[in-house]
Amino acid sequence: MRKVLMVIDMQQDFVSEGGALSFPAAREIIPFVSARIKEALDQEREVIFTLDTHQPGDAEFQKFPPHCLEGTPGHDLIPELKEILSAYEGTGRVYFVKKNRYSAFYGTNLENLLGLTPGSDRERVTEVELVGVCTNICCFFTAEELANRDVPVVAYAKGMATFDPEAHKFALEQMASVLGIKVV
Repeated sequence: MRKVLMVIDMQQDFVSEGGALSFPAAREIIPFVSARIKEALDQEREVIFTLDTHQPGDAEFQKFPPHCLEGTPGHDLIPELKEILSAYEGTGRVYFVKKNRYSAFYGTNLENLLGLTPGSDRERVTEVELVGVCTNICCFFTAEELANRDVPVVAYAKGMATFDPEAHKFALEQMASVLGIKVV
């Protein structure tokens, strides 16, 4: 049984005070997300971190201000999570997936990493736990892709946040009622 924790876009531009698109609710989930990461790694499970990754002039900047530019501090994982990971270096259980769209699957190797591609040398994932930001954007669209691939998903409401509380609630309801995701 292969259970994986996915941590969506817990980067400085979304979470750290002063980040290009940061918001207070993102900082409130840090303790919960940190605890889930420690638990997964202590249980010798894999943890996949997605990193929203953009270049100057990215088309997404027509919808949102520039953010998560590769090579800038805003692109980095937040310090609180980097500190946790320093204790698990070299375990081979931590992966980073750079993405430039809402879904962590678009243009990445995530499908292969999860053992979902035919002929993959990796065991097929049996469950994905999901935490991160933003609930109604990157978390939702990644959860939708997992559901379309028949991967059981547990979405932690206390481990997700977005800048709009109503959108957070709506996205979680849609995950549960439309996608069949277990929201806890």
